[in-house]
Amino acid sequence: MIVKMKRFHLFFSGEPDSLLEKLQKEAIVEIDRLPEQFGFEKADIDKVTLEENISRLEFLKGVLKRIEGKDFSGKLVLTEAEEKNIIEEFPLADVYEKYLTLVSESNRREQVSAKIVQIKEELENIKDLQFAPIELYSLKNFSFCMFSLDKKSKNVPDNIEGFKVEKINEKKRQVILLVVFHKDIKEKVISEIESINGKILLLRRWNKKPAEVIKKLDSVYKKNEQLKREKDEEIKKLTSLKTDIFVYFDYLKSLVYYFEAKQELGFSRFVKGFSGWVQEEDVLKLKDFIKENMPNAYLQIETPSIDEDVPIAFKNKNIIEPFEVVTDLYGRPIYKNIDPTGPLSLFFAISFGFCMTDAGYGLIFVVLSTIFMKKFKVMPAVVKFLKLLLYGGISAIFMGAITGSWFGDLLTRLPENLLPIKVLKKFVVLDPLGGGNKAFIFLGWALIIGYIQIVWGLILNVYNNLKLHGFKNSGEAISLLAIQVLTGILIVSILLSNKGVIPNGLVMVPIVLLVGSFISLMVVKAVEQTGVVMKLFWAVYGAYNAIAGNLLGDILSYSRLFGLGLTTAVLGLVVNEMVFMSKAIPFAGYIIAVLLFIVGHIGNLAINLLGSYVHTSRLQYLEFFTKFFESGGRPFKPLAPARVYTYINKETK
Repeated sequence: MIVKMKRFHLFFSGEPDSLLEKLQKEAIVEIDRLPEQFGFEKADIDKVTLEENISRLEFLKGVLKRIEGKDFSGKLVLTEAEEKNIIEEFPLADVYEKYLTLVSESNRREQVSAKIVQIKEELENIKDLQFAPIELYSLKNFSFCMFSLDKKSKNVPDNIEGFKVEKINEKKRQVILLVVFHKDIKEKVISEIESINGKILLLRRWNKKPAEVIKKLDSVYKKNEQLKREKDEEIKKLTSLKTDIFVYFDYLKSLVYYFEAKQELGFSRFVKGFSGWVQEEDVLKLKDFIKENMPNAYLQIETPSIDEDVPIAFKNKNIIEPFEVVTDLYGRPIYKNIDPTGPLSLFFAISFGFCMTDAGYGLIFVVLSTIFMKKFKVMPAVVKFLKLLLYGGISAIFMGAITGSWFGDLLTRLPENLLPIKVLKKFVVLDPLGGGNKAFIFLGWALIIGYIQIVWGLILNVYNNLKLHGFKNSGEAISLLAIQVLTGILIVSILLSNKGVIPNGLVMVPIVLLVGSFISLMVVKAVEQTGVVMKLFWAVYGAYNAIAGNLLGDILSYSRLFGLGLTTAVLGLVVNEMVFMSKAIPFAGYIIAVLLFIVGHIGNLAINLLGSYVHTSRLQYLEFFTKFFESGGRPFKPLAPARVYTYINKETK
């Protein structure tokens, strides 16, 4: 359900720092600016130093990622005393300067090594030269050109423009050549080299033989790498400060929230103040807090108007709370609307199980969800999602049990005289792969679920309209619900009449009421318009939309439950067929069978987990929510300490 919110305005004298710090620890109010009509000026807050420190921590986090090869995930569990001690003693500036210097030096050493490698690659071309390359540059009337040719080339010249070409190196695919020529014909030489697809190479002015230079570079490279390793070993010591860094990061993020709240502060010559939102159940707590910490302050509490931008907070029972994940992925409703979390919960669970339709897979979900919930118990958002999968797993177990699907058709392949097989088969109500019309009955189940959920959505729509607009202005909502319900009653009446359970004449009752409901809907749609043509168009379109949308399109959309459920069963059957066929392979048959069983069913589970979640969510968003849900709400964000990486354990040992 949507929590009732109250608007508050707080006015006080004195400094706000202590008040805001304590309010942040309470985490019960969302703070914003006082309305302009109060005439307060905006506070000017300097956050330069804070942003600089956060930037320093981001750098240190980046260094940790470089060391560990991944971002930090999870929560650091500590006590308030431990957190306070870290915040007071962590020397951020010193740590930052130290590791900035180390990282800079390590990066510089890395660049030096890369440069040496690059130069050595160049020198490899001339390593066999028995003179220093600078001698070529000292020739007065002559010039030179070093170039490479493909070894497969048939155009390797003996001379260019009458000057001899010397081979100075040979590689796997290339030959390195050198030609010394009179400087007046340089352009002709270059042109001839290019004509035979030669690539001119750079030759630096080395004043020693290439082999000597390479030897010297190897020595420098070795020493440089040693120094880099020493720096990297020093950098790795940062992991000892990992806890301190992430605790201090959350502390600074909390300060950011604090300053953002303080920035909303309004002030005049004698009085300061701010506005905000508080949950109705926390109003008394807020009053007591203000009375204790700022007894001379004035706190004004108001009920928000229906058109205000009220932040949305949910409060559902523990069993319903995990389904808030589904609602939040779509967006929060506006304050005057209904929280769809509770209304969708049962249908989401049933639909998920219908799509999965395998008790074995459901059992895996239940086991894994339970294990991971314990592992991530300090991460509420993760636990909430895992609980959602847990419920989906329970539903899948139920649907799998009544359709006889345990890791595909495994029940039908194992010996019937085994006691567990006998017991499990007693739960089977309908096997959609059992032949005959059983698959169509399975489809019927899916459509009945869809019909019931659409009716439920229209009931919520009527409730919402009556609450907001009264009976007089709820004609369209009531007519749509009546059409949906009466259509179902009419179908059941016809079936019962054909079987002789009820008289044929009774079928006319829902028909008459259904026609009346359509006429009512058409009248309502016509009254809303102006002009004869528009009235006629919208009256007809309203009736058409009720038939094509609610009665046909939306309900038939639930056939995807049948399709996905059947897909899971068929893929499971195919995997099992491959498993039992592979047993006949000599020697390794049973090993291959086990591997195929594990890999095949894990793959089937993964594919259908994604399909089940996506398509079940789609049914809620496009078929159910469209009946009553109005999005546009924003989450309630109370001023609170940041807990990105930390979790405070308040339990006493």
